[in-house]
Amino acid sequence: MVPAWSLLVPVFAALVLAVIASQKPDGRLHVWVLDVGQGDAILIRTPGGHTALIDGGPGATPLLNGVGRHLPFWQHNLDLVVLTHPHQDHMMGLIDLLARYQVGLVVQTEFTATAGVQAEWLRLISTRGIPLHYARRGDRIRFADEPDVWMWVLSPLTPQASEEGSGGNINNTSVVLQLGYAGYRVLLEGDAQSRAEERMADDLAPVLPAQVLKVAHHGSDTSSSPGFINKVRPKVAIISVGAGNRFGHPAPDTIHTLREAGARIYRTDNDGTIEVIADPQHLWIRTEHQE
Repeated sequence: MVPAWSLLVPVFAALVLAVIASQKPDGRLHVWVLDVGQGDAILIRTPGGHTALIDGGPGATPLLNGVGRHLPFWQHNLDLVVLTHPHQDHMMGLIDLLARYQVGLVVQTEFTATAGVQAEWLRLISTRGIPLHYARRGDRIRFADEPDVWMWVLSPLTPQASEEGSGGNINNTSVVLQLGYAGYRVLLEGDAQSRAEERMADDLAPVLPAQVLKVAHHGSDTSSSPGFINKVRPKVAIISVGAGNRFGHPAPDTIHTLREAGARIYRTDNDGTIEVIADPQHLWIRTEHQE
């Protein structure tokens, strides 16, 4: 008699192969706005399998769970990590992430640490020898062997957070990125507020239109100014926001502005993680609560 466990071996092997095949690059661009509560974390996988993480949310557990869910279980590296600005709701999870993932490049604004998490972040980048680039408008980020995928820094004007953030508003130092692929554009605003939006609207109006907008500052009424939104003209607006947050985000005025612009609105507090998927012919949205 053949032992029952021996019959399970080919079944188990087939299941493993199926899981591996399902987690390989599928030739599409994937952008996950992760549900991390009241914060931001955006995971990108290019058609060729390159990976980028924009911000790390307010804590390690939701970030690591989100990244682990959408990357292959054997993958322990990220090609790029962008810290849009050094506020805790965008960077707390990154500390633990560096303990589990090798990072090829960090992009951020230049800042002097004024809190423990900021100092620890800078220390880890240095001790791990991770290349660090200070972002400024005009920088282009490309991935090897994928000329059709790129990211363009739209803001800040200078790498120094102290210059852009004079007056105590470091949100306006946020690294704002336009992600491009096959004629599609995804605009990732970090926490940029009206001052930064006005500069982009004045200087970059011809290149601002994007099919998808990750709404700035969790939908606060200090961002998403009508003039800026009218230049972006998004078809889809995604708000990363925590359920029942104490700030009242997203603001009713912001929702009104986005709806007036004709955008379909998705929110992580209602929809969970929101995924943007694009191939050369199509772009579509999938939410966690649809799965």
